[in-house]
Amino acid sequence: MRIDLAAADQAISETRKSLEASGFSVACADTGGVLTISLTAGPEACADCLVPRAVLESIVGRELAERGVQTLGIRVVYPADLAQHDG
Repeated sequence: MRIDLAAADQAISETRKSLEASGFSVACADTGGVLTISLTAGPEACADCLVPRAVLESIVGRELAERGVQTLGIRVVYPADLAQHDG
């Protein structure tokens, strides 16, 4: 299964705007049919503004379903996850 990343990006546009307003950049990738959403913290990022991972996955899942974007799953990667992987 391939994810239509353009449609996925459009489906999650409101969530993306909210995250960007809190200082995070958002990147989407198709990882074997799973939509991987990676958040990167900018210098002004509000770490306390991030909801728990399960909540964000639920929000994104609802947005995708409302727009008919199909995936095998959703994986959210928070900045702390990236830091642990790099370190």
